[in-house]
Amino acid sequence: MNPAKAAGRTAVRSLTGRNPRALLHRAGIAGDLLAVLAATVTAIALRGPVASRLGLVISPFSFDWALALPFVAVLLAFSSAGLYERDAYMSRPLHAWTIAQASFLAFVASAAAAFLMDAGWFEVPRLTFVLTLVIFPPFDLLVRLGVLDRLYISWVRRCRPVGYVVGDSPDARRISERLSMLRGFNRVRDVGGDDPTRSWTEIVAWELDHRSPRDLPADAVFIDSSSLSPREAMGVIGIAQNRGVEVYVASGLLGPLEGSRLLKALFQTPVTRVRRALASSPAYALKRTIDILGSAAALLLLSPVIAVLAAIIKTTSPGPVLLAQTRVGRSGATFEFLKFRSMYINSDDTDHQQYVHELINGNAKPTSTDLQGNGVFKIVDDPRVTPIGRFIRKFSLDEIPQLWNVLRGDMSLVGPRPPLPYEASEYDDWQRQRLEVQSGITGVWQTVGRNRVTFDEMTFQDVMYAMNMGLWVDLSLCLRTIPAALLGSGL
Repeated sequence: MNPAKAAGRTAVRSLTGRNPRALLHRAGIAGDLLAVLAATVTAIALRGPVASRLGLVISPFSFDWALALPFVAVLLAFSSAGLYERDAYMSRPLHAWTIAQASFLAFVASAAAAFLMDAGWFEVPRLTFVLTLVIFPPFDLLVRLGVLDRLYISWVRRCRPVGYVVGDSPDARRISERLSMLRGFNRVRDVGGDDPTRSWTEIVAWELDHRSPRDLPADAVFIDSSSLSPREAMGVIGIAQNRGVEVYVASGLLGPLEGSRLLKALFQTPVTRVRRALASSPAYALKRTIDILGSAAALLLLSPVIAVLAAIIKTTSPGPVLLAQTRVGRSGATFEFLKFRSMYINSDDTDHQQYVHELINGNAKPTSTDLQGNGVFKIVDDPRVTPIGRFIRKFSLDEIPQLWNVLRGDMSLVGPRPPLPYEASEYDDWQRQRLEVQSGITGVWQTVGRNRVTFDEMTFQDVMYAMNMGLWVDLSLCLRTIPAALLGSGL
């Protein structure tokens, strides 16, 4: 048999195996790169005739490293759009539309590079870039919808997977209806909590463990968070992960973790896929590199602001400019946490400790409401806070010195907020999970829920971040932090 043909059949058999996600990911990258290569070669061949037709004068073509820019632009745009996930193949029209959107984003990025070339930065003619990105979409649609899509459908027909929808609410029923319309599940089963003698984890465990031999294999569990408490949702996630079943969570508390708009468009509700178990350590090398570069650059850019704030704090109330607190970080390790001082010195924190105790144990009541009518879980008009302190807290300016903690390695730019020791001492085993990841300046709670969610909801946000952290997630959270701080809407 021809070796190439044999290798192709092996690839098809592998792709149509039990779990195609990793192979579809690699095949998608390879297919996109192949499409860019074909588009580039075609663009080089057509640039002369096109230029002649348009009356353009072009210089002789020369190979340059800048030819790699369309490859990079496509990979970044497609990754951010979620096109390297198996979910992209569940809807053929949405897949095609997302390819078009991501291709346009890649085109804009390459156009920016072409603008730089006008200043003589690159030697490759701009016309090559334009032609490459114009020709690329039909080539890529041919690869993805003509080849990879068929392989995905053959996997669905062969394995006939089942999706479980856990919840008992209108939202859960909408998810179930939507799943039945998508290409990816042979059957959708609803798991309700109509047995008051059993918990959600017991119900889901029984459903996954007591299928008859004729039943189809479970492939994914969709959790409607409006039907379950944060603790129950996390318990169901653990049950499903222990059985090798993929988990999706529908929740309005996890917006930055979606990674792309693809899942929201696919399921027509905010949905996050759980990407790893909590005990599975992600690669921290890249995260630490970004922390060092980001914190150093931010300290340099904000140095005038730091100097002005230090002078104002020093002249408006007695005491030090900086406050150093002992905080609890990853795995319970303590460190000195820096902030601009926003309180009077020697303030009594008894009321704060009491409120934190009630908040962590689920007994705290909202102390006020925001403009949208949401309850606010914080001490309002805290008498310990100075007038200047109220201003710098509103715009999160008191957090700037923590960039030094990030540079030192005590914290990350993105992660759960590190608690005070008396706060951490109140945690039970479920809440202590938020200490399994490096603490940070900003995060899901800081940008989405800040003081408007219960402590268990905040823990849920932090643990879900630990299960989904990545470059795009961290970038999204950092970008969300800037307008929240400038508008004072984070507090």
